[in-house]
Amino acid sequence: MSHQIITKMAYNASTRHIETWQHSNNVWPRTDCFYAMDVGTDEKMFQFIKLIAERSWQGRKWRRQFEILFKEYPELRMDSYENELRGKTWEEYCAIRRKYEELAESKRGDIVARFKQLVKIK
Repeated sequence: MSHQIITKMAYNASTRHIETWQHSNNVWPRTDCFYAMDVGTDEKMFQFIKLIAERSWQGRKWRRQFEILFKEYPELRMDSYENELRGKTWEEYCAIRRKYEELAESKRGDIVARFKQLVKIK
């Protein structure tokens, strides 16, 4: 299985992008590729936080800050409520997921503000 390995991650305040240098684990010789994710709005920053919460993106640079954020806002991580999902029908499963997604969305401004505070982004 192939996956991307992030070697560096930084926030560029002038462009309001999260910049990463990454490479695929199955490419030789290893060459890093540059990617920039626009996080100029709270909506885009929230989408980035959700990528980390869903483990679709690595957040090694701010690992401790994400751990704090996910403890304060457990609705972002499915593993905080997965015991509620066990043994449920598909409709009930979807309703529970939707409930937590809507809860997180309702706190979007607070979540983004707290993340920026933790990682010292203005």
